[in-house]
Parts: sequence; C-alpha cells; structure tokens
Amino acid sequence: MAKNLMFERRLTEAEVSAVCNVLVTRLGGSYSGLLGIRLASMDSDEAFKWFVAAMLLGSPVRAASALAAYRALGSQGLLEPHQLATVDEGALVETLAACGITGYARRIGLGLRLGAESLIADYDADINRLHFFAEDASDLVRKLRQLGPKMSHRAVNLFLREMSGVWDKARPGLSAAGVAAACRLGIVGAGTSTGEAVDRLRAAWERTPHTARTYADLEVALVCLGEKFCEKRLCVSCPMDKLCASRAADSRDMVRPGVVSEGLTAKPFAAAGAMRGRVAGVEVDGAGDVRPCRNDATGINRQT
Repeated sequence: MAKNLMFERRLTEAEVSAVCNVLVTRLGGSYSGLLGIRLASMDSDEAFKWFVAAMLLGSPVRAASALAAYRALGSQGLLEPHQLATVDEGALVETLAACGITGYARRIGLGLRLGAESLIADYDADINRLHFFAEDASDLVRKLRQLGPKMSHRAVNLFLREMSGVWDKARPGLSAAGVAAACRLGIVGAGTSTGEAVDRLRAAWERTPHTARTYADLEVALVCLGEKFCEKRLCVSCPMDKLCASRAADSRDMVRPGVVSEGLTAKPFAAAGAMRGRVAGVEVDGAGDVRPCRNDATGINRQT
C-alpha cells in the first residue's frame, strides 16, 4: 500500500493501479512509442532512431518542434548514422529551422552530425555495441555523453529511460520531478527516496493491467506531469486533477462551505464529495465537481 502523508489516507492497490493507468492514458506513454520506434525489437537501427529523437527532445526547444524535426529527418532518410554524418550542414540546419528550431538549429545539427560520426568511428555505426562495451550503468552514461560534442544530461536520461527495458545497463533512475509527481498522486509516500520510489512504482506497474505499455511509459508520464504541472503549480489545468491526493488535501484545508478561498479544489475518488464553495473563479458543487462560476464583483465568468 502507498501512503500520502499530506492526505492522511492510504491508497489501496486497486486505486494505485487505477491512477497509474489513467496517468499513462492522459499524459501519453513513451516518446518512442509515439514516434513508432520499435525499441522492443532490440534492433540497432531502431535504437539509433530513438537516439536521434532523444537528442532533439533533450534540447532546449519545444517538444512539438523536436517531434516535427524528427519526422522531417525521417522523411529525408537521415535516421541512419552514415546518412546523418554526411548530410550537408546547411541543409540540416534549414530542415531543423523549418520545424520551429531556430536559435539552436546550428548547435543541434552539429551535435547530431558529430554524434553519428563518433558512433561510426568508435562502434561501427552500431549503437548496441556501445552498450555491449560499457562496463556498467555509469560507464554507459559516460560513453553516451562522449558521442559528438557531449550529449546533454537531459538527452541521456531521456534516451536511457526508454531503453531501460531493452538494455540491462540502462538504469537512469527517476528524476526529482517524477518522484514529486508520484508523491502528490499518492502512489508513493512523501519523503520517499528515488530508489524506493522506483521499486514501489515498478511493483505498482506489475499489478496494473495494461496492453502494449511498458514501465517506461509510466516513468515518462510521471516526469511529464512533474515538469509541466507539479513544479509549476498548474493544478487547475492538470489532467490528473481529480485523482491528485495532494490537491484534495489542499482543498480540504482551504475550502469551507460558503467561504471564498484562493485555494484549489478537486475530487480524488469520492473524498471531496461533501465540499461546496467558490474557489478562484470556480464553484465546487455538492458532488465535488468543479465548474466555472460568476465573479460577484465583476460579473465576469472566469474559466480556470
């Protein structure tokens, strides 16, 4: 059982499984799955495609631009080491810029080309050989970062997170944002270490019925939730609002019947069902559902 200390209740195993399933469904699973990359095949060509995608997604650009750039490279036959290493630099930069990668196009293009060149020179263009020659998880990270002009930490973590079910030395761990999101959802308890969180998450995932999904999908969804919503406190727009144990605890403390509050409300399971009140432009009805309400002072409906 998992305990959320802020919510002062235990989630049953069935509830934890439900939260995991809803999380992956609403946040989406792995990027490799989204892009149609078949990592489970253990094919080096597929792993290289994911390497290119991770380099793009790990760059300081919008995810939508990175995904568009990956697809554009694929349409030009540049998802193969030799083709990418020999592509004209100007043409590559133009392709990236056309996908919305502007200020970083030259740097990202150089990183992709040099990464492919290093892979050809050191591992015969076979990225699986890089994993084979790595002594352990730490050495694997070092070897990846040595490809080209240093692969960023974010790109390495992205790459290894989704390779963890394919390469036995791929153990990137869960980021702080992912652990925080798991705590707020009540999947793991507050103060849980990264190692403990991963163990509990894996155990929860194994109990969760799922089709064509992997544990990597759960980690990717947690990190996405943590970075895009939890860290920025965007609770009102969070896709997990009514299943967030921490938000319900906040609601219980901040919202009282007939009282205007600046807090946030939600309904995890049936816990918030008895609350009624107006909160920052929304109204919580007797069933615990949240809907826009009219601001008495201005007469303006505020959709939060």
